[in-house]
Amino acid sequence: MAINADTLTAGGPGTPARPLVVSRARTSRRIFLDRFAARTVVLGGIVIISAILAILFVIAAEVWPLFRPPRVVALERLSAGATPAPGAGLGVDEYREAASMVTADGTIQLVPLKPTVTRAAPLPIAGLEGARVTAVAAHGLDRYAIGTSDGRVIPLEMKIEVGFEGARRTVSVKPAFAAPVVLDPGRKRAILRLTVASPDSGPVTVAQVGPHDLIVQTVVEKKTLIGGTRREESVQALGVPVDGEIVALRLDGRGDDLVIGTSRGQLVRYDMRDRGTPTVVETATVGAAPVTALSFLIGERTLVAADAMGAVSSWQVVPPPTGGAATLTRINEFESHRAPVVVISPSRRDKGFVTADAAGRGDATPHRRSAEPEVDARLDAAAMLGTLSPEHRQVLVLREIQRLSYAEIAAVVNVPVGTVESRLYRARQEMQKRFAKYTP
Repeated sequence: MAINADTLTAGGPGTPARPLVVSRARTSRRIFLDRFAARTVVLGGIVIISAILAILFVIAAEVWPLFRPPRVVALERLSAGATPAPGAGLGVDEYREAASMVTADGTIQLVPLKPTVTRAAPLPIAGLEGARVTAVAAHGLDRYAIGTSDGRVIPLEMKIEVGFEGARRTVSVKPAFAAPVVLDPGRKRAILRLTVASPDSGPVTVAQVGPHDLIVQTVVEKKTLIGGTRREESVQALGVPVDGEIVALRLDGRGDDLVIGTSRGQLVRYDMRDRGTPTVVETATVGAAPVTALSFLIGERTLVAADAMGAVSSWQVVPPPTGGAATLTRINEFESHRAPVVVISPSRRDKGFVTADAAGRGDATPHRRSAEPEVDARLDAAAMLGTLSPEHRQVLVLREIQRLSYAEIAAVVNVPVGTVESRLYRARQEMQKRFAKYTP
């Protein structure tokens, strides 16, 4: 076949093409390289798929415990070698190999939880100056406030560091103490109880120094255009007019709400948003026994309260079913202990918590509803009504709670009766969806 113009012009057959000559060795190399590339691609795909499956397996292994019910198992009893200070002065390292403890004799102890950890010598608490440790409060992951017998508070940041000596893991406590803060310079009364919050606006410390007496220290940090951050500190005495005595304190993480437990089984809530003027908002009754422990769960919206009869309940600030200002409302009641509850430890991953009583019994309590669904339905109604539109909520309250007729409702809201019926139907449908799981 002709492939150029000269051949076509002259006519006749064209010059035959020369055959393509490829050596056997070259062909063998190409075949080898093609097979090697194909196997490499297949092997790479297998490695990638295996890596993805391994990642999914690790994720499943990490997530699986979240679907299992929590439980408390006593592994062993360990001797701390000293008496712990009153309050929340116990911490555990992330590997759960050692615990740190603030003791009543003014030291920090490292308690080995595994045989691989060597017990270190106690570390003295800086700044005590002859005073005793009378209260400890934890805030954040590794920060504490230590109350003393002469009315001072010593800030402490305590880290448990893990290192290696050859092939052996070592655990050590690295405390960092700040300068003591004098809360009661005049009378130097002992700090009986402490609670601390560390919001971005500045820390808030509340200390109990008497049966009805609190001292509130606030630090407001303000950024200035020139010169960085300005700190405004204030200390004020606060007399709490309660029936009985103060036996428990807890600030939420934002420092907005202070909840006080009394010896008569009551909760007193203070509004702390105006740092200079704490205001009593309300009083709620937990039971007849003294309140023994208080703690906020993750999110700082749910308060758990326990008393000397072993009862455990959770509370939230929600509006009542008829509308109006939000109040502290009992949400759940959990299985009771047989002895006074002395510790409530909230989970850092969900709304679960662990309680322990004076008899040494622990209970891992998930954030669950009480055994009486009709009680939960009534309590949740306040929150559910708040999710309805104002028009639907208004007609539902007028009909179901105030028991007005359709005509009376129409006259109140100034709409036709047909509109009232339509709004009621939609409101009831929405509420039935929310409460479908509650059956008598």
